[in-house]
Amino acid sequence: MSTMPLAAAVQQTLADAVDESLAAALAGRDVSCLWCGGHAVVLAADLWSGAVTTSCSHCGSEMSGIVPRHLREVPR
Repeated sequence: MSTMPLAAAVQQTLADAVDESLAAALAGRDVSCLWCGGHAVVLAADLWSGAVTTSCSHCGSEMSGIVPRHLREVPR
């Protein structure tokens, strides 16, 4: 008999949080810094490739990456 509950909560990974934050920035929504929680400013966003670069106005950290295709697609 397993002690694991049937409806176990799935923990969000750092990679998932980064992907969702970059996808929100690409979509034009307000994003917060993953490190300090301050307001992040979008420096560059390319809709065609999904490349996004953000910078935090409080701590100065930069985050860049390419948004996964499944987060860029519009559900039908």
